[in-house]
Amino acid sequence: MRMSLVAGAVLTVLASPSIAFAASTVIPFRGEVNSTCVITVGTPGTLGISGDFTVLSSDISGGVPGTAVVLATGAGYSISTTAPTAFTSAPATGNDNVAFSSKYSATGATSVTDIIGTTLTPLSIGLTTASVDLTATKSAGVFAVGTYIAEVTLTCE
Repeated sequence: MRMSLVAGAVLTVLASPSIAFAASTVIPFRGEVNSTCVITVGTPGTLGISGDFTVLSSDISGGVPGTAVVLATGAGYSISTTAPTAFTSAPATGNDNVAFSSKYSATGATSVTDIIGTTLTPLSIGLTTASVDLTATKSAGVFAVGTYIAEVTLTCE
């Protein structure tokens, strides 16, 4: 009888569930944010016309500035604008005797008002909304009837 008790005890141990040990490890993650400056165009500008037909500008009645959002993720960036040297599209005499100028204002991480286009403005880290104005002035004659299209370059450097 003793043998059957021992055999029964061995069967009981073998039939019970095995003991599991917990394990853990560390999974590393890495991310990197590079210093960058990104410009996203918001709305295009609209040129109004002066009463004497010698000035087309987003800064006069009927005009609307163009906008862009600038994201600077690091220090050391500045914005500026460059006025065009000619209309990209205009009536036949549209580019005759025309001088262009641009200016900009900004709100958000950086706030400035009516900065001459070629002037560099240092950006603070974050989002800045730029409002850009363009003016085209005829030194002789008037702007002919037609559609005028020009592009101002907004630069983050």
